[in-house]
Amino acid sequence: MKFVPRRDRWLSVVIWLSIAALVVAGLSPLFVDGAGVIGGTIILLVCFVFAISMVWLWCGTYYVITKSELFIRSGPFTKSIAFDSITKVKPVRSWVSSAATSSHRVEIEYGKYDVVHVSPLDQEAFIEELRTRCSRVQIEMLPLRRTVP
Repeated sequence: MKFVPRRDRWLSVVIWLSIAALVVAGLSPLFVDGAGVIGGTIILLVCFVFAISMVWLWCGTYYVITKSELFIRSGPFTKSIAFDSITKVKPVRSWVSSAATSSHRVEIEYGKYDVVHVSPLDQEAFIEELRTRCSRVQIEMLPLRRTVP
């Protein structure tokens, strides 16, 4: 079962503005004198490589739950976690660097001391799917927020 990531709106704006700035910076030596052909080409290539990498990380992030493992892809980076190594799953709010595109995440503890954060769009279905596949996983749920009338 494939899960698409949740993406924070403000982070989307920051990422896409950064990509646009890299493209403009890469193209600017073509319109401004002084960089020279070699310098302009180097600037263009470096900016475009970073822009393409950011697009790949942003658009190439997803999570797949197979019969035996959780597969995480974030651009060129992949990680496979066997279900029998997963010990704890809980929703968290965090900005730790990970394969997540939102601050609303699911923290997965596996192995002896390993932790990974993911941000599936449908957190409840993701956690429930892990619950059915991982026999000994401990699920911690966040307490519901009370609203004051």
